[in-house]
Amino acid sequence: MSEKKLPKALQEIVTDFALADRREKLDLLLQYAESLPPLPERYQGKHEELESVPECMTPVFIAVETDDEGRLHYYFDVPPNSPTVRGLAAILYHGLNGATPEEVLAVPADFYYETGLQDAISHQRLNGFAGMLAHVKRLAAKALESRA
Repeated sequence: MSEKKLPKALQEIVTDFALADRREKLDLLLQYAESLPPLPERYQGKHEELESVPECMTPVFIAVETDDEGRLHYYFDVPPNSPTVRGLAAILYHGLNGATPEEVLAVPADFYYETGLQDAISHQRLNGFAGMLAHVKRLAAKALESRA
C-alpha cells in the first residue's frame, strides 16, 4: 500500500479492483468505461482548450473546473470505441472529482499498482493511465497556483 493517503473515492475503487480476479478486473474496467459521462457541451469541439494526453495512443482530452470551495471537477473526452482507456479515465473521474488540488497532487504516480491492473491490461495501457494521472495532477497544480 502507498504511504500517502488516497482520496476516499479513489481508495474505494483501488480496493474493489484489488479484490477482483483478472477476469473481474476487466469486467469492472468495462463497467467504469460505460459510466464515464460525455464531455459537457461547453467543451465539445474545443480540444485545443483542453489538456491533451499524448502518452495515450487513444486521443484523450481533459478539462478541469474549480468550484467555489476550491474542489476540482474533471471532465474526460475519450472515444467510445476505446473501452479500456475510457475505463481508466473513469477511474480518475470517479476517484478524483471533488478532491482538492492538494489531495490530487498527493496521489502517488504508481497508485494503480495497488489495483492489480498490471495483471489484466498491457504495459502500454498502464503507461497511458500514468500519463492521464500526470496531466490530471498538472491541472491540479495549475489550479493551486491560480489560488495563490
